[in-house]
Amino acid sequence: MAQARKPLGPGRTLRAGKSSSLRIEHENLDDKIYARLKALIAERRMLPGERILQDRLAREMGVSRTPLVNALKRLAQERLVEWVSRRGIYVKRFTKREMARLFEVREALEGLSARLAAPRIDGVEADQLIEMFRGLDLSPTPAAVRKYVERDRYFHWRLVEIAGNEQLAQALESVNMMFFAYQDGLVRPAAETIQEHYPILEALRRHDPDGSEAAMRLHIRRSVERLEKEAEAEEAQAE
Repeated sequence: MAQARKPLGPGRTLRAGKSSSLRIEHENLDDKIYARLKALIAERRMLPGERILQDRLAREMGVSRTPLVNALKRLAQERLVEWVSRRGIYVKRFTKREMARLFEVREALEGLSARLAAPRIDGVEADQLIEMFRGLDLSPTPAAVRKYVERDRYFHWRLVEIAGNEQLAQALESVNMMFFAYQDGLVRPAAETIQEHYPILEALRRHDPDGSEAAMRLHIRRSVERLEKEAEAEEAQAE
């Protein structure tokens, strides 16, 4: 699950003390290394902008550089890592503008997810999802943000599971992987976004596909708008 941690600059290197949890001792090394690195990025044990030192990482995993490079190439194709000329390999750090574009994709996919889930969701589970958000600490403390992010991710992904569309799940998994690698806390305050979950859940409980999709798209569209404003400010400052 995500943690509210400050993204680090390009000089950041893979931290020490990970050797025991990184070692790979079985066959199919390319796939296993790829899966392990992807998990480290999703868990934010490798942070946006963090430099990946191939020799050190290969040594800590107990593998040669060849399968490690193969895994890194796959991650680069998925835009999770990037080769920077004459500087090295880094965990990809997305700009606000790139994140806004990513949220536009989420808006379409998660809107479809809510639409497909509406006729399938059980009323009892809809009530349980509503209760999951009641009484949460909505303060900006790291512990409160972490708990809210966990509940929020579960809510969104549970709807994908209920939707029952494997192709949609695969598409969202790819998009969410980039989103999770980026996310440092929340795009908008929990006190703001939590109120947007209830119209989605109420429409789902009514088994209303149109209402469920519209409420979900509005929820994510507001994050797109926030990121667009932040991107404009970021770009103006850079100029």
